[in-house]
Amino acid sequence: MQSVKPVYVLDACALLRLAQEEPGADQVADILSAAQSGQCRVLLHQINLGEVVYRIGKGFGWGIAERKRAEIGLLPIEVVAFSDVLFWAAVKLKAQYPMSYADCFAAALAMQEQAVLMTSDPEFKVLGDAVNTIKI
Repeated sequence: MQSVKPVYVLDACALLRLAQEEPGADQVADILSAAQSGQCRVLLHQINLGEVVYRIGKGFGWGIAERKRAEIGLLPIEVVAFSDVLFWAAVKLKAQYPMSYADCFAAALAMQEQAVLMTSDPEFKVLGDAVNTIKI
C-alpha cells in the first residue's frame, strides 16, 4: 500500500523568512529538504510568489528580487497557477474574513489540497480550524 505524502503550502511570509534568513527559515528549509527527497510536496500559489518578489524588490531593489526569484525557481516548490475554482474560493474567503487578498489564496490552496499551511502571519488565526497551520 502506498502512503500519502504530506502536502505543505507556503504563504509569502514563510518564503520571505527563508529568502531573508530570518527566524523560522530553518523550519521552511527542513520542509524543502523533505520535498527534495520526495517525502512531501510543497506548494506555493502564484499570487504569493508575486508577493514575495515584489516585497523583496521594494525593500532591497529589483535586481535582488529577480535573483531571489531565480533562486526560488530552483527550490522543490510547485507553483500553482490561477484556476477558476481556486480564484472563487479565495474571493469567498476574502468576503468572509478580515484577511489580505494574497493570504486568501494561500488559505484556499491549503484547503483545496488538504495541506498544512506554513506561515508566520497571525492573520490566519481568524480561520480557526478551517486550515491546519504551522506557525514559524
